[in-house]
Amino acid sequence: MKGVLLLGGALLAGVVLVAGARMVPQAFAASSQVERGRTVYAEACAVCHGEDGRGGAGFGNPIWGEGAQIRKFRHAAGLLEYNLMLMPFDDPTRVSDEDKLAVTAYILARHGAIEEGVNLSESEAASIAIR
Repeated sequence: MKGVLLLGGALLAGVVLVAGARMVPQAFAASSQVERGRTVYAEACAVCHGEDGRGGAGFGNPIWGEGAQIRKFRHAAGLLEYNLMLMPFDDPTRVSDEDKLAVTAYILARHGAIEEGVNLSESEAASIAIR
């Protein structure tokens, strides 16, 4: 009888844990644009800015997160314009404008300025503040 009670208690605890786990909100999946930005960043940006955006061989300062240089742009439109005109620094024509928009979305998501599940458009970039 004691074994049955222990088994029943263990099963009940498992049901409570599973039920509780269902109530925890799941993190949003990254949008396809942010995922594309992550890929392009790794291929074209990480060599200078570091895989984690905290600085690499060409740029020693963080570009997102604490102490980030991204704040100087104030809005996503400024960051996007900079990326469109000047990045990658060695050859800005090497990355398409669409991929630069995706990289900008990825950087903004890493910085916390947009949610990872969001797609960034050029038209709404001016309304997204960077803090």
